[in-house]
Amino acid sequence: MTRVVVLGGGGRGIGAASARRLAERGDRVIVLDAFDTADDFYPLSDETDRAALQAVPGIDTVAVDLRDEAATGDAIASVVDQHGHLDAAVAFAGAVTGGRPLWETDDATLQQAISFNTLTAWHLARATVPQLLTRPVAAVPTFVAFTSVAGERGLYGLAPYVVAKHATAGIVRALAADLIGTPVTACGIAPGSTDTTMLRETAATYGLSDVAELAQHQQGRRPLRPEEVANVVVFALEAGPVVHGSILPADAGFGRV
Repeated sequence: MTRVVVLGGGGRGIGAASARRLAERGDRVIVLDAFDTADDFYPLSDETDRAALQAVPGIDTVAVDLRDEAATGDAIASVVDQHGHLDAAVAFAGAVTGGRPLWETDDATLQQAISFNTLTAWHLARATVPQLLTRPVAAVPTFVAFTSVAGERGLYGLAPYVVAKHATAGIVRALAADLIGTPVTACGIAPGSTDTTMLRETAATYGLSDVAELAQHQQGRRPLRPEEVANVVVFALEAGPVVHGSILPADAGFGRV
């Protein structure tokens, strides 16, 4: 059975790797990202990223800013109109920010972090879960949100990101509670240091030139590859109720080894 899967904020990094992995196994993948939007706060996916995805059979792309609730809803309605149903959704969108302690961080920076990391997942859940609820158990309807190790612990100098990712973990847990007794699974994935634009931005925040320094708290002492974390995405979309309400660590033992 071909599953229809929406990846919110999947234009590059772990999202793009997951899109390729899912398409390879026969899923119909629709990547939603702000490909045609510029933002001074954070470098977004661009048309080059979009072209690379569109070259892969089984992947479609839609330019949409997931911070915009109405635009997100319209994009999901269009996907359902085109494909007839929706089986799964993954919220990847996020942006790291920091560099100052909490007491020196202004409200505007916090709001930006929440908009990128929390509202994008909230909007995608509001738009997709009603569609997932129409699917049978056999379709394994699933909603996944990326939280990060920052959703489970504090990280020095990244207060806005930590707060936003804790809130995203809260979305997973609240949604899982609301979905009890339905066929829909809700879970989260918390990656550790992964070789992506976000890790490079984090390194820049700390004044580091080498992202490898950020991976010294996890097994292998190296950043994970996006393709490695994408394997956890595939698992989450297949696991069903066994992972309901869970935040799956995909962090190579970050902080535990």
